[in-house]
Amino acid sequence: MTDRDLQHAAVSLERLREHRVRPELDRSIGAVIEPMRKDLGTRFRQTGGIVDAWRAAVPDQLLARTTVRSFRRGVLTIETPDTSTRFLVHQWLRGDGLRMVSSCAPATINNVVVKVVPRTD
Repeated sequence: MTDRDLQHAAVSLERLREHRVRPELDRSIGAVIEPMRKDLGTRFRQTGGIVDAWRAAVPDQLLARTTVRSFRRGVLTIETPDTSTRFLVHQWLRGDGLRMVSSCAPATINNVVVKVVPRTD
């Protein structure tokens, strides 16, 4: 066997070894955190910064029981855990709450939809 054949065989053997080596398992927390980070980024883009306006304007007792779900095309969607909170949010919005949120909002709010979504925690 010539020197060139030996080099060719060595290169082929190294290529074969590279393919046969199993990749090391990723044991970092990044695999768990990445889907959460993407979800939070999506939610932030959907709400368009309206969350800060909602937090600034809503009374504390309602803020603790509501979640801003989305803000698209001027429609703000709020989630509440029960119908009684939904009623209180509607009352607050009718009694000058909508004006307060609109004045803090970065975009025009045309409508507010309040949905009941039971919490599972």
